[in-house]
Amino acid sequence: MTSTSSVLSDRYARDLRAPLFSQLGKRIGQRWRRLITLLLFDIFALLISWQVTASFGEPFYLLNDNKDSLLAIATIIAFQVSLLASQELYQAGDKRRDYINIAKTLTIAHLLLLSVVFFFQDSRNILHQSLILSGVLSVTLVCSFRYSIDIAIDNLREQGFLRYPIYLISKLEDKNSAIKLLDSDRRYDFAGWVDITTINERDSVLQDIYRSKVSDVLIYSWEGITSQPLFYIKLKNAGVNIHVLPTALQVVEQKIKLRFLGSIPTFELSSYLTIGGDFLIKRCFDFIFAIALILLLIPAYLLIALLIAIDSSGSIFYKQNRMGLHGKTFQIWKFRTMKTDADRSQKSVEFSHQWKDGALFQTKNDPRITRIGKFLRRYSLDELPQLFNVVRGEMSLVGPRPVPNSDVEKFADRHFIRYQVLPGMTGLWQVSRSNTDDYEIDKVVNLDVKYMENWSLGLDIQILLKTIAVVLGRKGAY
Repeated sequence: MTSTSSVLSDRYARDLRAPLFSQLGKRIGQRWRRLITLLLFDIFALLISWQVTASFGEPFYLLNDNKDSLLAIATIIAFQVSLLASQELYQAGDKRRDYINIAKTLTIAHLLLLSVVFFFQDSRNILHQSLILSGVLSVTLVCSFRYSIDIAIDNLREQGFLRYPIYLISKLEDKNSAIKLLDSDRRYDFAGWVDITTINERDSVLQDIYRSKVSDVLIYSWEGITSQPLFYIKLKNAGVNIHVLPTALQVVEQKIKLRFLGSIPTFELSSYLTIGGDFLIKRCFDFIFAIALILLLIPAYLLIALLIAIDSSGSIFYKQNRMGLHGKTFQIWKFRTMKTDADRSQKSVEFSHQWKDGALFQTKNDPRITRIGKFLRRYSLDELPQLFNVVRGEMSLVGPRPVPNSDVEKFADRHFIRYQVLPGMTGLWQVSRSNTDDYEIDKVVNLDVKYMENWSLGLDIQILLKTIAVVLGRKGAY
């Protein structure tokens, strides 16, 4: 049988995500520059509007040292900018050019300020007339400044600057029309093409995309791609934005955005949130929560260790190699719940409890489990040492559960989607299954993909709370 290490090296000999980080980082840097530029111009425009208003009355005294006035203007501008951000008016594409929405949002901001004035009539720092004037000036100047930025960017793109390389996947007969579509949109430069009918060699196509140094892909015929979820997940985890023509679009669950390429609407399937700022949020949440739990559970750790030592001879902890993010092997920690020769006797037990898909070996009434081990497994207490794996960054609190490497050898290609994210102590499968015998790997992977597609910090918290209910109800563990 092929060894686990060779299987993993073959599967992950060329990891698309890692080499694309340089290009992805460049794209993220461009987005930050766009965001900072828009923010600075908006703030400057709003400052001018309030300063001009000040010359017709005494609303804020921006040029003196009145700290209250400076604080008031800073608070109001922050409020205006926050409302603009809430309407996604700092996003890429046509959002930032939505002048009607910009005018509407700034008008609402000033109406809210007027409402505050009516409630606090004794305010000396704000006059009704001044607010009306500043409102008109704010809308005019912000829209004018943004229009000037758009004109400057369009001129630069005409000269070949500030463009994004984009890779095309289509049928041969659609190639020319697709290239014409890309040529009509000055945001993109055509960087490469592959015939969709030859895309079965997915890894070679993905490497070609990497060599083209692109962060965007236009798929002209999505229905022509076999194993769509696997191809889609690999692109997303590589930080690639996918643009799909809205014809016969069938894809795993994903919030899509309507974007225009030239005059043609497409659906944009953005890259994974968890590769950027949201991954940092998830990692910080995992680290802080795991540290807090470890400190809180020190007495429980000591008591469990004592009970294991009294119950049977052997080490307190059990360590086993598992497959983690992108096929990297790590040692998972558990409290020992089996006899010391459990691994050597697994074959005979596995043979008598073989599941129909051949993977995810689990068995009830396992004769290798110790007396205290049964109790620990019933309440999943044997998993508590994995909090240290979370602190080390090898696992997350929530994610696809890492399975033994002997099971990984039995996986089909489509099952490796689950290793595009950090493995977790608990996951959507653990809190979703209706009975403890439901271990079919396809069902497990489908739930893993559903989690990956819909990730949010709120979803993690929801799964953690459901896990507590499952554990206390003694469901799903043995």
